[in-house]
Amino acid sequence: MLSFRQTAARDVPQLSDLWLACFEDTPQAVKLFFERNKSDLHGYAATEDGAVIAAVYLIDCTLNGRQAHYLCGAATLPSHRKRGVMSALIDFALGDAAARGDSFSVLLPANDGLYRFYARLGYQKGCTAHALTLDCACDEDAASGSPDVMRLQQDCQRRSFLLWSREYLAFAEAYYACYGAKALTSGEVFALYEQDGDFAEVFYAVYTRLDALKALLHAQGVRRFRLWGNGDNPLFAGTPPQPYGMIRPLGGTEVPGGVYIGLTLS
Repeated sequence: MLSFRQTAARDVPQLSDLWLACFEDTPQAVKLFFERNKSDLHGYAATEDGAVIAAVYLIDCTLNGRQAHYLCGAATLPSHRKRGVMSALIDFALGDAAARGDSFSVLLPANDGLYRFYARLGYQKGCTAHALTLDCACDEDAASGSPDVMRLQQDCQRRSFLLWSREYLAFAEAYYACYGAKALTSGEVFALYEQDGDFAEVFYAVYTRLDALKALLHAQGVRRFRLWGNGDNPLFAGTPPQPYGMIRPLGGTEVPGGVYIGLTLS
């Protein structure tokens, strides 16, 4: 008999096996996901005869001062697909999230087919990202010290930008390191990037001064870099928005435009 419920610690071995069967993540990355997100993570499972056959996860965040979540890790065993299991499980999870007070659900589909799937579940193409390629030349150094990442998020991006907890940002740093990404941290910068020679792809960055980010990259041998962010940042004025995810309102909330997810598990 098919049933839906929240996941528990005892489910982690089955959930890990399911994740590895459906995605190309490493065992180390999956282990980090379950070990380092305990405060922010809400897991939901579909079970049949006591066995987990599908799962989905909601990670807490805030959007424009409202409680929200990022939906990820939606996976169904190949033998149980095309039965509507995931659609029903997501409905179950979102019902619980709405009861908990969430106003928005955001996600990043992996391909066009999944964009169509989530559109049928009420998600809209309301998420975008902007990119700009810059030189590292700067006149100032970065201030030393550990970053206050909560303050940096709020200083750098204020509107239509998902704000993450310290725990999730620490997890993201460790997760992306499994795939060769590096972190920049100072009193003025928290950034995650991939480097190829003297070029860097800075896929997430919050900072008080752009020159501080440039100085840290320059110290790593970077000469040019592509920076990603949201359209509310004046730095990206004039750059075209690129589709980057979907959003669904919960409880009749109006959907804001140009929402920037920032960190994903894609």
